[in-house]
Amino acid sequence: MSFDLGVWLGPEPVTASEAFLRYAAWSDGRTEPGEPRPEVVAFYEELTSVFPDLTAENYGVSPWSVPLTVGEDFVLMNAVFPRADEVCRAVLELAQRHRLVLFEP
Repeated sequence: MSFDLGVWLGPEPVTASEAFLRYAAWSDGRTEPGEPRPEVVAFYEELTSVFPDLTAENYGVSPWSVPLTVGEDFVLMNAVFPRADEVCRAVLELAQRHRLVLFEP
């Protein structure tokens, strides 16, 4: 089981329905590919400096149940439950620092 989170560039506030629709579209791959924006890259780099992205080499060390999904203006994360609290706190802090919207579906 995993604990899912998403962060993205965008104005706040958004309704829960709007946030879910965005998250679902990204989760289902219904978005156009694009080069990640600098704010997203900065978030991803800082996040993965603390919690490495899931690869074959760090399986069991990384808190992610699947590799992170990085788009032009978003990052989707699926953390394993034993590490959900630790990951959630860090993602919240980083999202605030990088001025990203945080969503927990």
